[in-house]
Amino acid sequence: MIIRRIIHGVLMVLSLSLLGLLFYYALWLLTDDDFREMLKYGWPWTSGMILVDYAACCLFTTVVTLYYWRSREKAERERDKFRLQALENQLSPHFVFNNFSILADLIEVDPKRASAYLMNLSKVYRYTLSHLDHSTVTLQEELEFLQRYLSLLQQRFGEGIQVRITDDVKACEGSLPPAALQMLIENAIKHNEHTIARPLIIDVTADGKRISVSNKKQPITTADSTNVGQHNIAERYRLLTNKKVKIYDNADRYCVTIPLIKT
Repeated sequence: MIIRRIIHGVLMVLSLSLLGLLFYYALWLLTDDDFREMLKYGWPWTSGMILVDYAACCLFTTVVTLYYWRSREKAERERDKFRLQALENQLSPHFVFNNFSILADLIEVDPKRASAYLMNLSKVYRYTLSHLDHSTVTLQEELEFLQRYLSLLQQRFGEGIQVRITDDVKACEGSLPPAALQMLIENAIKHNEHTIARPLIIDVTADGKRISVSNKKQPITTADSTNVGQHNIAERYRLLTNKKVKIYDNADRYCVTIPLIKT
C-alpha cells in the first residue's frame, strides 16, 4: 500500500511538472515576440536546457504537493480529534449514567415525560453520530440540536441552569462546526457553580456575523480547566476560515465569540 502511494505520488508529480513546463513554454510563445522570432530559425534550447527546466518544475511541484498533503493530513487529524471529543462528551460514563438515572426516575413517576425525554436523548446521540463527518452544519440544524440538549439539562438541573437564546441568533444565517454551541455551553456548566439558589445564566447572542456564548463567572474551585473543547473549536475555525474565535475573560464575565461561516 505504501509503495503504491509513493509510485502514485511520483507519477502525479512528473505529470504535473510536464504540464507545467508545456504551459510555461506556451505562455512564453504567446507573450514574447522575440521568442517567436527565434523559433523561425529552429528550437533555441538544447536537450540539456530542457531537462534543467523540467527538473526545476519537478522540484517546485514536489514542494507544493508535499505542502498540500501535509496540510490536508493535519486538517484530517484535527477533524478526527473533534469527532472523538464530541463522541466522548456524549458517551462519557458520567453523561450516560446521569441521563439513564433521570430516565429511570421519570418512568416511575411520569411515563409520558419519560418517553419525551428518551426521544430527545436518542436525537442528541443521533445528531452527534450522524454529523461527525461534517465539517460544518447550518445554524438552524445546530439550534435544533441545542434545544434537545437543553431539554435534557432542564430535566437534570431544573432552574439551576438557564440558557437564554435571543431572537437575533435564530434570525442569523450561516454555518458553524457541529456541536460548537453545545460544547461552549457544556464548558460553562463544567466550570461554574449552578444551583437553584444560585442559577448559572448563559446568554447566547448574535450580531448578524458572530454568535457569543457568555456567562457571569461563578467558578468551581475544584474544576480542572484544560481548555480542550475551547482549543478544539478554535482549531476547527482555523482550518475552515480566516475568521478567528475570540475569548473575553475578565473578573466577572466569560464570553466566547465564534464567527458564522457563510455558505
